[in-house]
Amino acid sequence: MNYLSKNIVRCIIILVSFFGLTSCNDYLTEINPNETTIKDFYKSLDDSDAGLTAVYASMMNHYMWNFGEEACRSDLGYPGMDRPTPTSKLLTYYQHTYTETSDEINKKWAALYNGIFKANQVIHGLQFESMSEFRDDPRWALQMAEARFFRGLFHFYAHQAFNNGEVIIRDTWVDANDMYKKVSSADSVLKFVREDLHYAYANLPAKHDASDISGTARATKGTAAMILANSFLFDFVEGTNYDSAAYYYSDVIYNGEYGYALETDISKIFTTAGAYNKESILEVAYSNEVRTDLNNWDEINGQNRWAAIFSPQTFGGNRQAIPVGWIAYAYKTEKTDPQDGRNTVEIEGATYQRNLSMRASAMMALAEDDLTPYYQNGSVSEADPFRAGGARSPEFAYYKQFSNYDILDTERNLPLGNQRSAKNVVINRLSEAYLNLAECKIKMGQVNEAISLINKVRERWGLELIGSPVDGSKTYDGVTYNATSLMDHLMYVEKPLELSVEGHMTRWIDLRRWGIIQENFQRISSQNYWVIHFKDARTYSKKTLWNSSIIPGGDTHPFPDKEFTARPNYKIVDGEAALMNFIPSLHEFYPIPTSELSTNPGVKG
Repeated sequence: MNYLSKNIVRCIIILVSFFGLTSCNDYLTEINPNETTIKDFYKSLDDSDAGLTAVYASMMNHYMWNFGEEACRSDLGYPGMDRPTPTSKLLTYYQHTYTETSDEINKKWAALYNGIFKANQVIHGLQFESMSEFRDDPRWALQMAEARFFRGLFHFYAHQAFNNGEVIIRDTWVDANDMYKKVSSADSVLKFVREDLHYAYANLPAKHDASDISGTARATKGTAAMILANSFLFDFVEGTNYDSAAYYYSDVIYNGEYGYALETDISKIFTTAGAYNKESILEVAYSNEVRTDLNNWDEINGQNRWAAIFSPQTFGGNRQAIPVGWIAYAYKTEKTDPQDGRNTVEIEGATYQRNLSMRASAMMALAEDDLTPYYQNGSVSEADPFRAGGARSPEFAYYKQFSNYDILDTERNLPLGNQRSAKNVVINRLSEAYLNLAECKIKMGQVNEAISLINKVRERWGLELIGSPVDGSKTYDGVTYNATSLMDHLMYVEKPLELSVEGHMTRWIDLRRWGIIQENFQRISSQNYWVIHFKDARTYSKKTLWNSSIIPGGDTHPFPDKEFTARPNYKIVDGEAALMNFIPSLHEFYPIPTSELSTNPGVKG
């Protein structure tokens, strides 16, 4: 599933000139006789397709995803520069001091319900009398299925994000009296979500017409299956339904009609060349050809700000969200399979073994990565993106998924500036289905099947496989796993390292449904990491990278401030407040935001 990139311009015109940019609470209740009404607009399937394109475009809104906020809220991100007193606006999420007034929470709510509002416009527009002649047309059925998929998807996101799942069900746009609705029970919301997703699953094609350039960029039955599976795995209302989740994950993985496969060409994972690769299930596309007249912070300008948020200052980013120590060290120390030839690299006639796994190189910039090109330098080591941190504020890693390191020498050279990247953003990949199905198998008592699924993902990266040896051409860790130890591996190693800052609140939802948020903060707070200099001794510049290589334990070198802890007799700053401030009843879900509370008297009832 990707975004309909060739129709972005048309979509933006519609958004600006007709549907507007406000949430569903902002539309007028009286008809202006001088303006075109929605009923007048829907006269043909081209009109409804234009409305549908506006629904796809709503996914471009940054606040629907809040990747930086979610990284810092969970156990993956530190709020930027200037340890031990970071200045990034994301500090609120790292310290868990967000409330119903927080700007990002209010805008996330608005982004989701704006998408719901636009999906409802298409759903109801298709049912107007003016469209009755098209109801036997396959395009009518397809558009209805796509619109209902997105209505279900956005309600699911709201259900997972806000108010213990008790959010407003918006299933119409035509009744003005319906504006002031109360929240519905969490089970009612989830039932509504699944009705839309089941409809989409039953009516969407496995693939779209291959002759249509947009055929790879639209919702399919496989996309609906993935979200349905997540709805059963993430169910905190009735409890996880592992059988149903496994059914739909298996469909995603094994149904050949969808054409999904784990991507083995590592150059096509989180790179511009890898847009819409065979592993992509849900992907948001951006473009430099859309609304260049709009400013950097307009949510429909067609580009994204993620590259600036996550990239190093040395190469044009503002490093507002950078990796925390534990995950940087976990990537750094992943064991590779020495029997996998891809872990040996030949450069200028010399042969080298990788210092880091291919997964680490794809996900994160680490000082030890002396073989992977980075911002047109021969390697991360040669580029040395860490020097901006210095001794006072050591930085030792950067997430790569959102950056343009593969095509630019600096984010400043983006055509529209470093706040406007046209790089696509992946929301769901096939590897997520593999790992979530592995979880289902663990809970269903099928440990060996779960190990096999996890190893499929690890093998793609050339990693050492887990469990007892079953293939002499591969290297295994030789550990005998039971359900408990394998689940620990999945929770603390496989899921965070494979998916890190991807998806809609993926890591937070996992930690919450596993019931380990506080326990996990305590676990991490017991760990201590230091930074030392790294000498690029093998290739390229042979330079020394100061205070850039993270190691566990103590040393006389500068260190990153301890994360997610509260040390006795020490001023409470940054990470130390994260554990102390976290209160499950307040912070596991976002509250209903003030923007809704102040305009909707019904939600208070």
